[in-house]
Amino acid sequence: MERPSAETIAYYEAAVPSDPRAHKGQMFGHPCAFVNGNMFFGTFHQSVVVRLGTERAAALAKGKLRIFEPMPGRAWKEYVQLDAGALPKAKIAALAAEALDWTEKLPRKATKKKPAKATRSASARR
Repeated sequence: MERPSAETIAYYEAAVPSDPRAHKGQMFGHPCAFVNGNMFFGTFHQSVVVRLGTERAAALAKGKLRIFEPMPGRAWKEYVQLDAGALPKAKIAALAAEALDWTEKLPRKATKKKPAKATRSASARR
């Protein structure tokens, strides 16, 4: 999978809201920002993706913004995607802030429980 360039990461970093609700992490090796365990803003190849909800994403999906499709035919209809640098940093930062506010209203993502470590039986230890 293509990794984001330093320029793409810098574009993303400049737009991530400085907000205590936002937590930086990674998804599939790409820098992303999360709120309540849900991704709201991140990178994908040489682009950024912003979660705004199905209706808002559809309304914005024209020109430089398009519905995010990580694989052909697998659209994430709540997200728009744009090439890094396609919008001024102030505009992408405003979209990222809007995404944080919108995504925070979603239910908290359940944490996955890690499977318990298997213990060897006494006979297997001998």
